[in-house]
Amino acid sequence: MTLSFSTAAPRAHLLAPLAVALLLVASSRSAVAQVGHLPDKSPYEDVKPGQSLSVSVGQLGVKRDPANVAPAASPFVSLRYDLPVGGPAALYARYSFAPSDRNVLDPNKPRATRIVGKSSVTTHVVDLGLDLSLTGQKTWRHLMPSLTGGVGLVSDFARADTGAYKFGTKFSFTYGAGLKYLFKNGWAIRGDATNSIWQYQYPDKYFVKASDTTSVLSDTRARSAWRGNWSLSAGVSIPIFR
Repeated sequence: MTLSFSTAAPRAHLLAPLAVALLLVASSRSAVAQVGHLPDKSPYEDVKPGQSLSVSVGQLGVKRDPANVAPAASPFVSLRYDLPVGGPAALYARYSFAPSDRNVLDPNKPRATRIVGKSSVTTHVVDLGLDLSLTGQKTWRHLMPSLTGGVGLVSDFARADTGAYKFGTKFSFTYGAGLKYLFKNGWAIRGDATNSIWQYQYPDKYFVKASDTTSVLSDTRARSAWRGNWSLSAGVSIPIFR
């Protein structure tokens, strides 16, 4: 499912002030928009926050890593639990898995024959985070947009391949946005866009030159590379424990 640091990972923290600013703007617009509407004519409707369980399917677009050994883009399935904690905020826990394949390299071979095959892998991602509703405890025409952010773990639980590369288990940072359409019975249709950021680390063999004087990687700064991986999903949210 879904540690040295580079300067790329902290960029995700810059999104926190932006998320707060967007939340404040959306809240002020929400208040202004309700002025002048009779209660039975208002596009806003109060909702009672509650726990929910969501099942979603989507596409994980894994960004190419410096050594080109990352899993290819693939469909994924996720299960998510939401727990309201007050006001517009809810904690969430999510598990996703994405079956795919990736290149297997032999760093001792020349560049032209370095890719020796493909390996089937399943990427598992577990993340915990905070979901902030931009319309508070209300919907606008049954719609509730939100911003999300969190941390987690990602792993493929695979052993090192013939080239000594191993994905391993890594920390991940996530942020994104969601949109729910709520029905009166508490069920909802939801869509999510999430960027999961994790780090790739490579063995020493990837920096040793082969017989053609090339190596898998030549810049040691790429030894620990952070990459963002966007995913899009859609699913159903079911109220529980009500």
